[in-house]
Parts: sequence; C-alpha cells; structure tokens
Amino acid sequence: MSKAEEAVKLHAKGYNCCQAVVCVFADEVGIDASTLYKIGEGFGAGMGNGMGVCGAMSGAAMLAGLVNSDGDTDHPAQTKSGTMKIASKMQKDFTERAKRLICKDIKRGNNGSAFTSCDDCIRIATEIAEELFV
Repeated sequence: MSKAEEAVKLHAKGYNCCQAVVCVFADEVGIDASTLYKIGEGFGAGMGNGMGVCGAMSGAAMLAGLVNSDGDTDHPAQTKSGTMKIASKMQKDFTERAKRLICKDIKRGNNGSAFTSCDDCIRIATEIAEELFV
C-alpha cells in the first residue's frame, strides 16, 4: 500500500489531515508516530479548525523541516533558507494539484462541492512529501 493510501486510512480512522500525513513518515524521520500525532493535532481543519492553510500541506511542510534542518539551535540560520525553499516548492506543487491552499477555499468549491476532497489533499501532500525521501 502506498504512503498516500496509508495516510487516507489514518484520516478515515479519525486522524486530522496533518496527522495523517506526518504519521506515515514516522520511520523515515525517526520520530515515533505518537509524537508526530501530538505535534500535528492543532493543525486540523486549517489550523485549530480556523480553515486556514490546509492541514495536509502543513504536515508536508513540517516534514520538510524534519528532513532538512540540522537542528542546530546555536546557529539557527544555517539550514532555514533551504528548508523554506523546499516548503515553498511543496506549497506551489500542492496548490497546482489541489487548486487551492486555504482549507475553506478548497472546501467551498464550485456549486457547493469541494475543489478537492480532504482525502485527495492528503494524497497530494503525502506524494509531495515522499519526494523528500527519494
């Protein structure tokens, strides 16, 4: 089963979009799924149910930091621009595929139907995040 489909199954189980994306990469980032679940909990429904940036995309951006950052808190600028560049590309790719970035806009869609379903947003964000590990 693909990572994207694993993430969709987690969403069906009750994980929010962000949690579903980050938790399928637990092994790759070396952080247990429970910790990633906790970190992603506030990012559901566009952060705190505020319908802002899609939670699935927020999860992908979190993964960019987990993969690219050197974690050097004494010299915080060393990897920041590289991580921002990665997250910016991810956001562009996500927006091209999902047609929107903001949760309320994704869900509003035309004629009352969503531009892109939450499950498809999760699939897209997971596929984009997978590129970090190739």
